[in-house]
Amino acid sequence: MIMNRVGGVFRRTLVCTLAALCVLSPTGAASAAPQTASVSAASATLAGYPVWAHFTDPTAGRDYTIVNELQRLIDAAPAGATVRGTIHSLSVDSVADALLRAQNRGVTVMVVLDGKNATSTDPGIATIKQLTNHQFCLNSSGGHGCISTSADGDMHTKMFTFTSTTDPNGVARGNVVWFGSSNLTYATGPDAFNNAVTVYGDAALAAGLNANFTDMWNRRHYSGNDYYDSASGRGYYQAAAADAYASPEGAGQTDTIVTRLNDLTPDADCRLRVGMASVTTGRPQLVSLVTRFRAAGCKVWMVVGTNADGGIAMSQSVYNELLDAGVAIHRKDKVHDKYFATYGRYGTALQYRVYTGSQNWTQDALGENDEIFVKMAPETGTAHPLYDAYYTHFNDAYNTGVTCSKSSFPCRS
Repeated sequence: MIMNRVGGVFRRTLVCTLAALCVLSPTGAASAAPQTASVSAASATLAGYPVWAHFTDPTAGRDYTIVNELQRLIDAAPAGATVRGTIHSLSVDSVADALLRAQNRGVTVMVVLDGKNATSTDPGIATIKQLTNHQFCLNSSGGHGCISTSADGDMHTKMFTFTSTTDPNGVARGNVVWFGSSNLTYATGPDAFNNAVTVYGDAALAAGLNANFTDMWNRRHYSGNDYYDSASGRGYYQAAAADAYASPEGAGQTDTIVTRLNDLTPDADCRLRVGMASVTTGRPQLVSLVTRFRAAGCKVWMVVGTNADGGIAMSQSVYNELLDAGVAIHRKDKVHDKYFATYGRYGTALQYRVYTGSQNWTQDALGENDEIFVKMAPETGTAHPLYDAYYTHFNDAYNTGVTCSKSSFPCRS
C-alpha cells in the first residue's frame, strides 16, 4: 500500500489531486468516475496549535488507522504523565493492553466506561479491571451514563487526554487531547467509517475536557438531566484550537449542534457536508436549520449509515423533508461518523470549518447521553488541510454510496 503526503494530507492512493478531490457537482451528484483516493491522516495548524486528523475507511477491509494512532499516543506517554480516557465500548484488546503497559511504567491512567461493559467477558475488559483507576458508569435509573441520570442514557463520549506524549513526528507535546467518532470495538471502529482529531498544546482545551472527564469520574448529576447550561458556564469549554460542548442538555432547551452551525450564513456560496451514522426525528431544530440553509441557497450533501435491516439509518419523515428541501442524500454501509464540514461566510469572512465529536443526529445524543460536540477553529485562505481531509473522507463514503430518493425509501438500492 502506497502512502503519499500532499498538502498535509496522507493518502493510500492518489487518483484525484488535492485540488480536485473528485468534486461533487452543485446538484449533489457524484462525479462520473468513482473516487479511488482515500484519506488516512492529515495535519494542520489551527490557532497556532498542531492538529492531526485520522480516518478509517473499511472499503478494503479492517482499517486500524485510528486505533493504531490512539495506541501510539498511549505508548508514548512517559512515566509521571497522566492519561484520562472515556470508553463507550471495548473489544479491541490491544488498546486495553496499551493502557495497562502505561500504568506499569509509571503513568497515572484513569478510565471511565459505559456501564454495559461491566459484565463483558471480553479479555480487554479483564485487562481494564487491572487498572487501579477505572469506573463502570451505572446510574440509579438503570442507565449507563456517568453524568446522565436517564434510564436510556449512555456514556457515549470517545475522548482521551494526555498531560504528556508525542506527536506523529516524535516531538514531545503536553496538553494533548484526542476525540472523535470511533469506538474501541471492531464493528464501530476499524470496520467502519470513522474520524478522530488530536490537538497538541492547547492548555485551555485540555483543561476543559479534563473538567468534563472529572465530572464523569465523580458522577456529577444535575436536576432535569441538565448538564450543559450556557448561563452558568457548565458543560462547555472554549479554547483557541476548538470549543467543546457536552451533553446531556435539559429537555426543550437549545440544540447543541444548531447553536454552533447557525454562525454560518446560508447563501449561494455556502457548502455543508454531513457524515452521520444515524438520523432520527428527535432533532427537529436541526432539520429546520438544514432546510432553512437549503432555502437560502446553501448546497447540502449527506452520507448516512445503514440500519440492521439494510435500509438507511434515518427516520422516513426526516428523510422526506430533507429530500424535499433539495438535500442530496446517499446511504453507505458502515458509516459511523458524526461530523459536519462547512464552507461559507462566518460574519463577513469566508471560512472552512469542521465540527466533530460523538453526537449522532438523535435525541438521545442531545438529552440522554454523555457526549461531546466539538467546533474546530476555522481555516481561511488557500490552505485548509483539515477541511480538505474531511472533504475527501466524505467523498470516500458518499461517492460509492446508494443515491436516495423519496420513492426508494429506505434507500436499499
